[in-house]
Amino acid sequence: MGQPVQVSRSTNVLLAIAATFIIIAGMKAASSFIVPVILSIFVSIILGPLYFFFASSKIPFTKKEIPDWLAIILVVLIAGFFFFLVGKLVGNSVQEFSNKLPQYQQALVNKLTGVIEGLKKLGLPIPESGISENFSPGMIMNISTSVLNGLGSLLSNTFLIVFTSIFLLMEASVFSDKLRRAFPGSELGDSKAQSGTSQVVEKIKRYATIKSIVSLMTGAFISSWLWFFDVEYPFLWGLVAFMFNFIPNIGSIIAAVPAVILAWLTSDSITTPILVAVGYLLVNFIIGNIVEPKFMGKGLGLSTLVVFLSLLFWGWVLGPVGMLLSVPLTIIVKIILDANDETQWIGIMLGDK
Repeated sequence: MGQPVQVSRSTNVLLAIAATFIIIAGMKAASSFIVPVILSIFVSIILGPLYFFFASSKIPFTKKEIPDWLAIILVVLIAGFFFFLVGKLVGNSVQEFSNKLPQYQQALVNKLTGVIEGLKKLGLPIPESGISENFSPGMIMNISTSVLNGLGSLLSNTFLIVFTSIFLLMEASVFSDKLRRAFPGSELGDSKAQSGTSQVVEKIKRYATIKSIVSLMTGAFISSWLWFFDVEYPFLWGLVAFMFNFIPNIGSIIAAVPAVILAWLTSDSITTPILVAVGYLLVNFIIGNIVEPKFMGKGLGLSTLVVFLSLLFWGWVLGPVGMLLSVPLTIIVKIILDANDETQWIGIMLGDK
């Protein structure tokens, strides 16, 4: 028999890098399939505590536990009512906003022209041609429309995501036992591996639950603030604020831009858009710097640079949904890297210290 071939460490590293690039390319190519699956996993993580609460509860006036099928039905009803409420509040706002986009673009051009003329009267040298070449009002509104259309396509997959989440919840209660029976005596079936998996799930579950609640609070406060100042489509911008709150650092800023611009276009006074912007700043400052850190604890263990780069990377691979889930996806990668001695150094480099 021949001697086994010895593979050098550098060869292993190169193979690992090549495999990583192949996996990333495959994820990008299959993003239309992967995105609903990833969303289903996170929705099931968020709905998991509610499902297990019902599954372990007693039927009123009896000592019998609620069967799994009834717990699933209750979760579906609650989740379905939530999505129905969101759809009812938002309604056709996305389509209406898209249809009125040319009007908003023209109004923005008129507003900017007035501002430039006013600055010229004050004696300030304003290169109007340079502004028109480097600043396109239509571009800003088109970006807003693209984001909203992406949000609409995401909501169109709601039923697929909810039903996939239901099957994941049904599988969660028996998965550990199936894994133990499928791989008896192996590392996949031992208690240590299951404990490590449970820690990963618990950390992601905690982040997803807290972040969802905090984002829901942000969206509710923003909608109320915009409704008070009579800004068009307040519930739509509240939903955008809810979704973009999952994007770290810059998500809240991006969510504020279209609402502030719209308040400026539809108001005769400059006071309204200023107050709208102040409302965004107050809500995001209080929730982002006081409420969220209090419940989230020390943090996620990711450096600020890694958070920003993960936003760009996952956005490139999976699109807008990848940006929304950039932090939890990066946390999963970091936890997996930390669990392996050979890749632990990469996990350390991703950390905040």
